[in-house]
Amino acid sequence: MKHRLPALLLLAAISAACNRQASAPPAALLQTGVAATLTAGPPLPATRTSPPSATPSFTLTPTLTRTATAQPSGTVDPSPTITLAPLPTDDPRFGLGLNLAAPSYRDDFSQPLTWGEPVDENVTNVWQDGHLKTSDLLADPFIWWSTTISDANAGDFFAEVAAEIEACAGKDAAGFSGRVGGASLDSGYALEVSCDGHYRLRRFSEGTVQVLRDWSPSEAIARGPNASNRLGLLADGDQVTAFANGIVLGPPVQDSSLGFGTFGLYASARETPGVAVNFDDFALWHLSP
Repeated sequence: MKHRLPALLLLAAISAACNRQASAPPAALLQTGVAATLTAGPPLPATRTSPPSATPSFTLTPTLTRTATAQPSGTVDPSPTITLAPLPTDDPRFGLGLNLAAPSYRDDFSQPLTWGEPVDENVTNVWQDGHLKTSDLLADPFIWWSTTISDANAGDFFAEVAAEIEACAGKDAAGFSGRVGGASLDSGYALEVSCDGHYRLRRFSEGTVQVLRDWSPSEAIARGPNASNRLGLLADGDQVTAFANGIVLGPPVQDSSLGFGTFGLYASARETPGVAVNFDDFALWHLSP
């Protein structure tokens, strides 16, 4: 069992949050470093009662529609318009004023350095071929997320990102965090979707971690290896709801500890050292006041 210890994370003019044990880097490198705090997940209890898994009841399927109209010679045909099926009334996003066809902010990862890209002997988070590839090199309870360095900050929001996990097993997972903040960017609500089709929600807060919902199975999650899922987080006041592929993963958890912040992306290796996740197509919607 690893203990919670302070650690230092090197960043070069970018921000990222770290939850991994590390020794102090050379003094020459510390001149460009930013302090971070180690956070480890607590051991799971010997026995526990998991909440019931969510049963997918709907999906949001974008469709492209085009109106066939005669065009004068030399004019360009209008672009297709995206239409979405209306949200069911039991969806927690219903009534929040969201236009799912038009995010408030979008990052298609076509440009590098829109997210932190730390690299060391424990983790690599780098832009590669139009996506952010994160690799967790040690199979342990510690994580290290990259945070966006753009203006993607939010209090009440709905956000999604595509996550494709590579070779994996068991509870190796892709992670997506929101309301990331704190002096070392080590606080936030984190959704993890595992290789074996489970999810969990945790709260990180300046060196401590709280499991808000323990590992629970869901048929909405595509299982790996080489599975792709669209991870979603809805934060509305003190209610935090997880999504996978447009489907609600169980009821919301209630927690009022964190109210505002940015977003983080990470891979979590629990069984496969070097597990890698490719992230793409991040989208953020601010909730209407």
